[in-house]
Formats: sequence, C-alpha cells, structure tokens
Amino acid sequence: MIRVENLSKSYGKHSVLKDISLEIGAGETVAVIGPSGTGKSTLLRCLNLLEMPSEGRITIDGMRAEAGRLTQKEIYEFRRKSTMIFQDFCLFQNKTVLENITLAMQVVQKTDKAQAEKEAEEILEQIGLPEKRNQYPWTLSGGQQQRVAIGRAMALKSKVMLFDEPTSALDPCLVGEVLSVIKTITQKHNTTIVIVTHEMRFARDAADRIIYMDEGRIVEEAVPEEFFTSPKEERTKEFLQYYVK
Repeated sequence: MIRVENLSKSYGKHSVLKDISLEIGAGETVAVIGPSGTGKSTLLRCLNLLEMPSEGRITIDGMRAEAGRLTQKEIYEFRRKSTMIFQDFCLFQNKTVLENITLAMQVVQKTDKAQAEKEAEEILEQIGLPEKRNQYPWTLSGGQQQRVAIGRAMALKSKVMLFDEPTSALDPCLVGEVLSVIKTITQKHNTTIVIVTHEMRFARDAADRIIYMDEGRIVEEAVPEEFFTSPKEERTKEFLQYYVK
C-alpha cells in the first residue's frame, strides 16, 4: 500500500530525514517511535505531502509522488490517497460534531446531505459519541474532540490513515478512550495505519510492526514482541531503557 524510496527532507542545511526507505502492506498497522526531534512527524507529513520531500519517491495505492516533479493538481490527487489526524484536532469550532464529519463527505466526495448524515450517524456510534451529534467541539473534552477528528477521517474512507501523535495533547486520563477507537479501526476495518506515538503499550498491543527512528533514519524495525524483548541495535536498547516502564 505504501512504498517509500530514498526519501530525504532538508530545511536549508539542516537534514531532517536521511535516505528513508520502507514498505507498508495493505491493512497493516505500523507504529513509528523514537526520541523527540528525530523526524517521525516529518516523515508522516511527507507521506501526505504536507511537507514536500527534498529527494526520493513515495507511492501510495499505486500512485507515485516524486520529489520536485509534482504539479498542484497531482499534489491534491495524491493527498486524497490518505487522511491525516493531527494532535491538535483541527476541528471547525463553529460547526457541530455532525457537521464536522459530514462536511468533507459533501465537499470532497460530493455525497448528498441525507446520505452523508446517515453515514456520520453510523460513525458516531463506532466512536462512542452518538449523543454529541449536535454539540460544538468547544463543549467537548480533548479526548472527545480527538474521537470526532478520527470519525471525520473515517468518513472519507481513505485506504490509509496517518496519525501524528494523536494523544500528545490530551490529559493522561483521556488517552485510553482515543487509543481504544484507533484499536477498533485496526481490528474491524481493512485500513492501513501509520501512527507516530509515544504510547509504548499501545504500540506493543495494536501495531503489526514497530519502526524505530533516530537522527532522521530508520534504525530498527520488527514485530512488537521481537522489538520490545529482543532489540538488536544499541540505540534501540538505550531508548527502550528510558521510555518503557
């Protein structure tokens, strides 16, 4: 579903991503972990072309994006291959929960209002917020707002969902409800998920594969059991000593 070939990203002389190559299969859930400032979120944003790669190629669902060779139309079409969920929700505060979910369906997919609302009601059931349909985001908790943001992404039916530290802006007591919704998606929907996270327990329980990044490179990748119990690289071992309780 996703192929990244020799991807690099620099800001002036500062190199953030350094020759990244990886493949992610259809329906696979991959957790990207590592120290802060090591390029994890930049990698995710490059996958959606919110950041333009300096070098390399990205292919999602058969559509290729090559650094420096894309028109604005091609960028727009490529972005439609995936949906991004941000850590700060990015909801429309002047629209209800239902309207936040239906808007993209109506504007992007040209779904008629009645059908969009029917599908949105089903999504609200799945994310556990049917009673919040007519409320505005500012009346909700952070965890509820993030669930609405996930519901909006689900409504677009993208084959790929990209999560950029979706729980980092939440109080610890609200993290579980958001991770539960993401875990439900991984179990019930054939969606390819890439999630940048600091939640090691979630990465261990929900991911099919762990990718560990440091200093702009992929240092190690493995299935969760192998990654957490038998890491091969010294940098991975040092990271796990500090971040896994």
